Amino acid sequence: MKIAYLIPLLIITCLVTAQADLSSPDAEETSQALLDSVVADFRSENFDSALAKLIEMEKEKPHDPEVLNMLGSVYMKKKDFVSATKYFDLSLNKKPGYFPAAFNYGELLFIQKKHTEARRYYQMLAAQDPGNELLQFKLALCDIEAGDDVRAKNSMSNIKYPGDSPAWYYAQAVWEYRHSNPKKARAYTATAKSIFGDKTLLFDETFKNIGLNP
Repeated sequence: MKIAYLIPLLIITCLVTAQADLSSPDAEETSQALLDSVVADFRSENFDSALAKLIEMEKEKPHDPEVLNMLGSVYMKKKDFVSATKYFDLSLNKKPGYFPAAFNYGELLFIQKKHTEARRYYQMLAAQDPGNELLQFKLALCDIEAGDDVRAKNSMSNIKYPGDSPAWYYAQAVWEYRHSNPKKARAYTATAKSIFGDKTLLFDETFKNIGLNP
């Protein structure tokens, strides 16, 4: 399973795949414009506008796992965790194993500081895709945030270096931040950005979620 690392909360991956069920050229054009507008709202953090548009989309496609996942993503951003859980559950119910919703469900647990539950969930996903660097990073992050240094170091050692993503660098950066070395942490993220460019955006999103400056 390959992950588009540059996508905040995987929402744009969902938007791309959501275009597959369009019924006519006119419908395609209208839907594409709406999707583009939702992406723009999400990037500008205009979540109320994105939510209003997604609610209208849900009326047209109430069983679409991508749309349901997008709704969950926006509710998560708005800190409405009950609604976010509902929509991630609905998305996974409509499409079992759908990775964007499954990943976001783990993110929802993590944001609520349920680190043990989040780790257990990410570990379940990683068992299906052991080489997934994003999930390896999330496992290490759960251990660091839980304050389990021994386990964290072990998790960090499992992240591939050099890898295909910024995972290793960002894990080192979180460790340094949490051990009072912000200068060293920023050096890791700066190196990652110079190597991976936009692939760091999803990792930056995670940093913001835990109050760190990437």
